[in-house]
Amino acid sequence: MTDAATVTEWIDLKVGSAVMSAYVARPAEPGPYPGVVVGHEIYGLHETARAATDRLASLGVIAVLPDLFHRVAPRAELRLHVDRERGLELLRTLTRPEVVDDIAACLDELRRRGATSLNMVGFSAGGHVAYYAATQLPLAATAAFYPGWLTNTDVPLSTPEPTVDATAGITGRIALFFGGEDPLIDAEARDELEAALSANDIQHEIVVYDDAPHGFLFPGRDSYRPEFAEDSWARLADLLRG
Repeated sequence: MTDAATVTEWIDLKVGSAVMSAYVARPAEPGPYPGVVVGHEIYGLHETARAATDRLASLGVIAVLPDLFHRVAPRAELRLHVDRERGLELLRTLTRPEVVDDIAACLDELRRRGATSLNMVGFSAGGHVAYYAATQLPLAATAAFYPGWLTNTDVPLSTPEPTVDATAGITGRIALFFGGEDPLIDAEARDELEAALSANDIQHEIVVYDDAPHGFLFPGRDSYRPEFAEDSWARLADLLRG
């Protein structure tokens, strides 16, 4: 995959009786490309999530960023850190069946656009969504950056049993990226994920950057660590290349 000129657009997707907005970025040049659904953080359709979607498209994929909060706060774009409690409140409105419906609608759109494979990339809470989606839907490859709550039942998405318990449902490849200094995801949680993936013979990679905090991937933030971010992007490109 190489960097390519991209185009972007907003689209509406039907999800049951609801309509969900999604931001789409894709290569400007027509052609067959892999498809990627992008899972956003608790800050919704924040500019950093859209920028990550743009960068994915520049790798040569059709990237769709759905509005996972569309049922209660359509097109929410929260302020980093300032609106953290509101973001957590919105996160707690998400249910497993609704999230699967949302991602499935995006996969249908990618199929309609002729995507050569179906994949997902998620960040933080969106990483949790991506991991769970991989247990329920036919994703060829999944990447989750610092996904939280996978090994506990602290949010509705991780109930009634921890999401890690659904690991056996993963049928594709998966890569997990963590910061060693992330207070939200400790070594014990990472080890539990490693054990579950290995026990189920799932092709996986767990990458831990010892000196990285939570949110190390996004430029413009105090948590940004360019050396780890660029290594992650290179690994992500390899994963999507298959």
